[in-house]
Amino acid sequence: MKYLRFLLMISLMSTVLVGCTNKSTDSDNSSKETSEKVSSSSVSETTISISQESSSTSVEVPEATTNSSEQQIVPMGLSEEAILNSDYASLNGTWTNSHGYQLTFNNGTVTLSGEGTGGRTEFSLSDPQKQSNVIFLSFDPAPLPNGMNLMIALKGTSPTEGLDADGTDSNYDRIIMGNNGGTMLFALKENGGIPDTAYYREK
Repeated sequence: MKYLRFLLMISLMSTVLVGCTNKSTDSDNSSKETSEKVSSSSVSETTISISQESSSTSVEVPEATTNSSEQQIVPMGLSEEAILNSDYASLNGTWTNSHGYQLTFNNGTVTLSGEGTGGRTEFSLSDPQKQSNVIFLSFDPAPLPNGMNLMIALKGTSPTEGLDADGTDSNYDRIIMGNNGGTMLFALKENGGIPDTAYYREK
C-alpha cells in the first residue's frame, strides 16, 4: 500500500514538472516572437525614415541647379561688326536717357518716345559708318529739315575727336541722337556737349 502511494506521488510530480517545462518553453517562444516583431517594426521605421530623407534630398538638387543656371544668363552687348554690316539685332531693346526719353529698337527699326522728330516717331536705320571711334546711323526717311543721326559709342571706348574728355559713362554702350555737332556732343556740358541726353540700354 505504501509502495502504491509512493508511485502515485512520483507520477504526480513528473506530470507537474513536465507542465512547468512546457509553460517555460511556450513563454520563451512567445518572447522570441515579440522580440522579432519589435525588431521588424524598428527596421520598417528605419527604412521609412531613410526613404523620407532621400526623398527630401532629391527635391533640393534641381532647385540648386535651376538657380545656378539663372545666374549664368548675361545680357548681350553691341556687335560693332554686325551693325556695320547692317545687322542691327544687337541694338534691340529699350534705351533711356536721364530726361526719361526712350529709343526702342527692333531689328533695324527705331521708335522714339514723345513727339519724335519732324512729326514722326518711327524710322528705319540706314547707312552705318564708323568715324572717330563712333558708329553713325542715319534715319530713313530723313527728318526735315536737317536729317538725324544716331551716334553709338561702345562700352570701354570714347570718341577720338571733338572732345577733351568724355562726359558720358564709358562703362556702358551709349547712344547720342543729333542732327549737328558730331562727336563733340559726347563732351562735358561745360565744353559744349550734351552728355545728359545719352541713351543707355535698360537692364
